[in-house]
Amino acid sequence: MNTKIAEWRPDLFEECCKKHGKTAEELFPKSSYQLMHIVLFPHDIIHAENLGGEIDKVLNRRLKVGIFPWKFFGGESAFCRIVAFDENA
Repeated sequence: MNTKIAEWRPDLFEECCKKHGKTAEELFPKSSYQLMHIVLFPHDIIHAENLGGEIDKVLNRRLKVGIFPWKFFGGESAFCRIVAFDENA
């Protein structure tokens, strides 16, 4: 929520603050804005956003994850398919 989502979906931002019983500044200090982009990317640490589908089927499980981005010229981020592989199944 400490991203542009606060501007794009103020309803969800407000709901999150109510759920946790804290102010926006307590939960998401301005000093941490887009922290995952600003601090981690220069160290080649990436992340995936907006995962959906059947993600609740793999919560709290140790899995191998494959990320298969859409290849396009000059792109720095891409749509991708993310697949969880359960080696114990």
